[in-house]
Amino acid sequence: MEHSFSPHVSGFNPLVGTASWSDKTLLDCGKFYPPTAKTPEARLRFYASQFNLVEVDTSYYAIPAVATAQHWAERTPPGFVFNVKAFSLFTGQRTSTDVLPNDIKEALGPGRRMVYKDLAAEFREELWKRFVACLVPLQVNGKLGLVHFQFSPKVVRHPAAMAHIEHCVEHLLGHTLSIEFRHPSWWENDAVTADTLGLLRSLGLVHTIVDGPQGSAHSVPAIWETTGVCGSAAEPQAHRGCR
Repeated sequence: MEHSFSPHVSGFNPLVGTASWSDKTLLDCGKFYPPTAKTPEARLRFYASQFNLVEVDTSYYAIPAVATAQHWAERTPPGFVFNVKAFSLFTGQRTSTDVLPNDIKEALGPGRRMVYKDLAAEFREELWKRFVACLVPLQVNGKLGLVHFQFSPKVVRHPAAMAHIEHCVEHLLGHTLSIEFRHPSWWENDAVTADTLGLLRSLGLVHTIVDGPQGSAHSVPAIWETTGVCGSAAEPQAHRGCR
């Protein structure tokens, strides 16, 4: 990279970054990180000298430890922003109990694949509590951007799905949520699209624009419309940024 972002540039300063500083393509290409950046800490510090935003992708696969989030805050400069991906279980994705915190995994039994509704309310609430806790170090240091919900392609437009979105909002009061729908039923015609955007606006949610390949039965169109104070653009398997 020839140019880096400064978090203190006056005037318009868009946030631009990638989906994870440890993305496999960044590591494997051998062209982004210098040879000296061999540890996670060194890579994050270098990444933050080139971009002013990153999506935390690992939080989709397991809830980060609070200490880990504190390290992220300490290793990045003032003005750097983390968009944190919501844990998979909250997004309609079937998730293995093996990735849950150890005490919850032991209580439920290892090796089970479950969806959110399969869990008893006490386990759901405990997982929300721990997810919110991992956001605190970033929030108190002024480095938390969006909490990003990439809903499973199996989440179709249905009153139950809409109710679940409201449920997520209720558990993350004080945070700004961005929503990415991966099933085309949310955008199947102009009227439905208007209703979907209206839902997001009514709940104060950021619409994530998916700019991905078209032509398959599961493709979603790129709806270039914002719903709040900022928008989020996503290129599948690549980059997200607050615009």
